[in-house]
Amino acid sequence: MFVTQWLMTLYTSSFPLDMVSRVWDSFLVEGWKVVYRTMLGLMKHAEGTLLHLSFEHILHYLSSFPGKVDGQTIMQESLKIGLKTKHIQKHANDWQRSAGSCSQESSSSPKKVSRLDSATLSTCSTSTR
Repeated sequence: MFVTQWLMTLYTSSFPLDMVSRVWDSFLVEGWKVVYRTMLGLMKHAEGTLLHLSFEHILHYLSSFPGKVDGQTIMQESLKIGLKTKHIQKHANDWQRSAGSCSQESSSSPKKVSRLDSATLSTCSTSTR
């Protein structure tokens, strides 16, 4: 619920300006990889707390989480995560193959998503809801 909003707005909806500006600077250089890497960094930062909370408490924690984040620390940690474009590409292709109605719309062979074609991914996600 919250994480989707963070991704869709590239963190501008809730996070401190210092982190948002670092994400956007990196986004302009690296592309979508930095957005996913930042999300992994955020979840790794909160992992210890989230593992001990119930679902309701996780939602409450995530609603106030952006205000507690040190953008400098998150960005430093996220840049240490070994996320490669080929990993993202593999998961995007796997997801696209598993989305039944999307694969019927495309050709019989799976379409390779270049640079994480967000328009294709969002079209597929809305058509399978």
